[in-house]
Amino acid sequence: MFFLRTRCVLAFTVVLLFGRAADAQSFTGRVLEDSTGDAVASAELKIHKSGMRELIADLDTDRTGKFSGTDLPAGDYTIDVLKPNFITTTFPIHLPMTDVQVRLLRYGVMDGRVTNIRGEPVAGIVRAPYGQTIGATRLTVLAKQPGSEDFRSIRDTALDDAGHFRFFDLPPGQYELGMWFYGIDEGSGMQLYPDNKNARVFTIAGGETYNELNFLIAPNPEYKVSGVVQLPAPKMSFVVALGLPDQPILPVAIALAGDDGSFKFDKVPAGTYDLFAAGPANGYTQFESVLGGKGDTMFARMRIQVAGSDLTNLSVALSPAKSVNVVLRPHGGGSFPAACAQTATADFASLEPWGILFRTTSPVAAAKEQTVPNLPPGRFRITATNLGAGCFQAGEAVIDLSKEVAQPVALEVAAAGSIHGTLQAGIVHPGAYAVLLIDAADTSTPQLAFPDTGGHFKFETLRPGKYRIAAEPAAETSKARWLTNLAQMKEVNVAGAAVTTVDLAAPAPQGGAQ
Repeated sequence: MFFLRTRCVLAFTVVLLFGRAADAQSFTGRVLEDSTGDAVASAELKIHKSGMRELIADLDTDRTGKFSGTDLPAGDYTIDVLKPNFITTTFPIHLPMTDVQVRLLRYGVMDGRVTNIRGEPVAGIVRAPYGQTIGATRLTVLAKQPGSEDFRSIRDTALDDAGHFRFFDLPPGQYELGMWFYGIDEGSGMQLYPDNKNARVFTIAGGETYNELNFLIAPNPEYKVSGVVQLPAPKMSFVVALGLPDQPILPVAIALAGDDGSFKFDKVPAGTYDLFAAGPANGYTQFESVLGGKGDTMFARMRIQVAGSDLTNLSVALSPAKSVNVVLRPHGGGSFPAACAQTATADFASLEPWGILFRTTSPVAAAKEQTVPNLPPGRFRITATNLGAGCFQAGEAVIDLSKEVAQPVALEVAAAGSIHGTLQAGIVHPGAYAVLLIDAADTSTPQLAFPDTGGHFKFETLRPGKYRIAAEPAAETSKARWLTNLAQMKEVNVAGAAVTTVDLAAPAPQGGAQ
């Protein structure tokens, strides 16, 4: 038995087909692409002895996807398979080994253009003479979250000069495609594909390519929104942004307040918006400004309605930044997991379009609350990192600092879980199957296990949470894809620091032989 873990890098996946070793010192195989079965030529295989970083062999596939290795003593190895535009795949093997076919998942693609009513490409980025972005058209892929109807942004990109966009590294899942634009000749706004009332859900099972996903920005009634930020001192730099309450992914307008705090948005469609103000700012990235000017950080937010006429004379009152206390706690109570570090890092990611780049990180500990300052009155997702090998955050921590938040915010951690499974009774050749496991929260890292002669398989060191699992034929003659629909896979809930047992049904191999 051996296990395979893939690491997402580029747009496709591969199939590995290992031949039976003639002796303990040689092995052969083949690299194929899953959905088509085509050979992958000139793929590079880097071979390491398990537990060692030194490279002991470096192989290449021929034009038929085949490779062979010699002079390797029996033992445990780690192999990396690399090729431009393919996923880099890393997995352990034990030599000598028997025939096994591994089918991995090719990544999906979304591709299209954005034009105006004259058929002209719209601007991707508009910059002021001093270089700061004052307008942009950005495309975003929204992934459906497991167990809910919510969609969350996982990728975004700006248009090129021809109005073209392309997403090429989409793992299995369900997606919507959205466009946010502001500061361009065509105005500002947001559109889902093909329209906001009938958003299309795209299913990626591996290798799907969706072309001609084109957006048209048509004229709509537009209005001005203007007002004054009540600066604590003259000439302080503040950023003002508009966001959609029902789609708070990216801003639909960004403006820099003047030395007197005045701001103005042009070409704003009718609708309901959240107006955000943040500062002082002392720099900028490609799309956001950076906090850090003179004076204490201050923020403001207010709900506005644009309908039928310009909205003027807004007065935006600032308030001091918020703070929150965070602490590490064991999931479900009890003692702190031995696998988890006593100190880690809390990463705060804003869930609202303030027009500010929040790079907020803080140390967090199991025994002492840590105060995190300079946060706006908005929603954040907090992720614990650097927890140590075999330790994971259990569940998601989301706070809303526009309301009262119970203090401290606990980041719950748990030791890794595992799956020990068995194929259904009656399988004559369980070794002719592979078991595919996909993390529901991160479909870009599928894992494989190959059952032993008794039909037993294992997955170790798993993040606690929901997974999808299925057994698929893995014989050399099998042409069946391993994944056509995530929803058809069995759902398994993996608990931390525990073994989850699974009895797994398996489809009959092609030809009916078992």
